[in-house]
Amino acid sequence: MNRILAAIAAVAFVEAGAAALVHWLRGGCQWLITPRDLAPKIDADGLRRFLDHGWDAELGWTRKPGTAHDEIDKKGKTCRYHIDATGARRNPGFEGHNPVVLIYGDSYAFARQVNDHETWVHRLSKLMDVNAVNKGVGNYGLDQALLRLEMEFNDHPAPVVLMAVVPETICRILGTWRHFSEYGNTFAFKPRFVLNGGKLSLVPNPMDAPEKFFRIPAILPDLMASDEFYRRKFAPDMLRFPYLWHLWRSRRRNLPLMAAAFADRICGDRKRAFCRVMERNIDLTAAIYREQAPVDLMVAIVERFAAFVRSRGAQPVFVVLPQLFDLKHLRAGDHYYAPLLERIADTLTVIDLGPFFADDDDDGVNYIDDRFGGHLSVEGNRRAAQRLAGTVATLLKNSEPAGRPSRNIRS
Repeated sequence: MNRILAAIAAVAFVEAGAAALVHWLRGGCQWLITPRDLAPKIDADGLRRFLDHGWDAELGWTRKPGTAHDEIDKKGKTCRYHIDATGARRNPGFEGHNPVVLIYGDSYAFARQVNDHETWVHRLSKLMDVNAVNKGVGNYGLDQALLRLEMEFNDHPAPVVLMAVVPETICRILGTWRHFSEYGNTFAFKPRFVLNGGKLSLVPNPMDAPEKFFRIPAILPDLMASDEFYRRKFAPDMLRFPYLWHLWRSRRRNLPLMAAAFADRICGDRKRAFCRVMERNIDLTAAIYREQAPVDLMVAIVERFAAFVRSRGAQPVFVVLPQLFDLKHLRAGDHYYAPLLERIADTLTVIDLGPFFADDDDDGVNYIDDRFGGHLSVEGNRRAAQRLAGTVATLLKNSEPAGRPSRNIRS
């Protein structure tokens, strides 16, 4: 009996230690999640700033006209972006010019961590001497970018439209709450599409009124049902009682992450844990590209994009911009999103900058090793613009009749 009691006491002691360690490490590692993260406490001041500068009832969030913001990289360098009256990023020297090229997409389209005159969109304008309008929005999925294009195109039509996204966009189109896939991003609710009988159906943004941010527990069941990452990622990663069991069950993910978080605590930074998270995110992205249903959904969204643009007499272009962490897969011969590009190649012009940057091993020049996943540097933006300019110029010069597919272009 004494041995049994001693064993129980030992297990209880280790369990309590594991729980204490998890909660201590959580202070500097938002990616270690527990049940309290299912309905996180809302920071009222942070929410107020988000509502003022980003929230959108239909799209989830957007760039508000007339706003500006400074970004400081880990080396202390400050860059600044400005949003004009139309909600586009400022394009110095082309203010007031009619749009000729429209760019929609995510933060790699927007070009985070560089100034307005250093983005690849601005450099494209300079190379071609036309107004290229930058409508990229950070963390956007392909679905949000398409919905925004459909809402705005008639207000500023242009003969060529680029949809520029990172490969990870296939993950973003599977959810309605980014917190379930990007832990800690609690304000980021969004609409999404689902395929019903081969046709796209829209699931509206669940956070369509500001007061709902304070009622997350009430809508949590719907969020769990509408976001595929709750089942796929959030629930399996969640650490809870009994902690020893859940740590063992998720050991391939959580034990290395805890070790990285511990090292970060000792060193006073977050680099190691962040790298573990990013590597795992890209591995998961690569795995999802091998699943039929997500690829079918993404193809359907791309086809809707192409059909919409052509119905307006313009030409659609799909551009893939790799994240820094994508290059490891590409250089190992795992071009995991290539089969999707092959499926859409007859639908619209495709430009894949993945191989272009993977073949250039000077990542320190092309990318900024930042906390946002490695965006293109000033030089990387310049090279991207040079790579894109010839194709876009050809499309503008030799416009094809609406409805005919353009040729597929690979870097």
